[in-house]
Amino acid sequence: MEQTSIQPTMTIWEITERHPETIQVLVDSGFPKMRDPEKRKVQGRALTLEAAAKLRQLDLRALLDRLSAVARRAATDDVTLADSGTTLLPKEKADVRISGLLPCPVRIPILETVQSLATRLRADGGPTLSWSLSAASVGADQLNREIARVKDEDDLPEVFISAGFESFFDQTNLRRFKDRGVFVDATVQGTAQNPCFGELDLRDPDGHFTLLGVVPAVLLVNHNLLDGDPAPRTWQDLLHPRYEQRVALPVGDFDLFNGILLNLYRLFGDDGVRALARNMLVSLHPSQTVGRFSQKAQRQPAISVVPYFFSKMTMKSKVLRTVWPEDGAIISPIFMLLRRRALPTAEPVARLFLGREVGEVLAHRGLFPVLNPEVDNRLPEGACFHWLGWPFIREHDLGQLIPELGRLFQEAAHG
Repeated sequence: MEQTSIQPTMTIWEITERHPETIQVLVDSGFPKMRDPEKRKVQGRALTLEAAAKLRQLDLRALLDRLSAVARRAATDDVTLADSGTTLLPKEKADVRISGLLPCPVRIPILETVQSLATRLRADGGPTLSWSLSAASVGADQLNREIARVKDEDDLPEVFISAGFESFFDQTNLRRFKDRGVFVDATVQGTAQNPCFGELDLRDPDGHFTLLGVVPAVLLVNHNLLDGDPAPRTWQDLLHPRYEQRVALPVGDFDLFNGILLNLYRLFGDDGVRALARNMLVSLHPSQTVGRFSQKAQRQPAISVVPYFFSKMTMKSKVLRTVWPEDGAIISPIFMLLRRRALPTAEPVARLFLGREVGEVLAHRGLFPVLNPEVDNRLPEGACFHWLGWPFIREHDLGQLIPELGRLFQEAAHG
């Protein structure tokens, strides 16, 4: 057996003890407890990799490939893809610098595609790449602090990748560069949008932001806890007083939660935010929500708001049902910002993130629908989306509005 060989029959504890660099891969794949040494020791010894993949309904071969790739790179002193580094803005001199945050379920496979591109470009005498793409679970605060220190366009990385509305739309951060025309939409003019979005036009009409895909928020309903009440079918239904203190919300998942607050505020104003706070029973990360439904704890949530990705981790429960809202899953954007002056040097990177390979990673591994029309987003029949809208984004300073809505929500929740 090779030193880095990882087998499906090995326990999680055995794998992480031999290859500690794989811990982040497991965390990114939906096992956040593996970050805790004690829980990893106790639970990991009783769980094989094969059983873990089955538990989370993951593709065992894909998970095994990611773990093995990270272990091989560590063994050969190559770049450890699971290590996010100490700064989000790469300091290494390179022709194209890539920075930002990636959604956890897709971070490792996307990093692998970036590594492959860098290798090919180097072999062909093309531009050199450096990157620092951390897991979105670290939040936007660190990224914002780094961006706030940037004074000049030349100090900016050539490519930014991120999710949510925080970093990209704050007037004091990247938007100050956007308003000066620093960024350009890398989408080829005339390219069709994926038909799953219907008539919803997600592309930036001003031609600055490049929208790659979206993170849909859906409802997970425990029918045993509805007590005869109907399941909510729309976002307005979710705000009904009948669901007071019966809803779990992903308050700690900033990208998703802030997208929900912004959309409900646009639809229903301050009263909508207050109603959501009134109906919250508990704040849970989506991974905790899925696990919580299987426990016997008191006061479990009857309804939970989760990314579509986590709704697939219920192991075909007989009492849980995913409800895709009839008025559309609220979506948070996955964006790319490309510096106009970086073209054409950065064009291979732009093509990579807009291409089919990364598109299928987003859509199939993360269940994040993408705009690329060549990708089958594999959505339920009749699935539609609710988008905040470019006019609203233009008219509001989201960097100021998001904390205001957060304060309003917290006041209502604790009032």
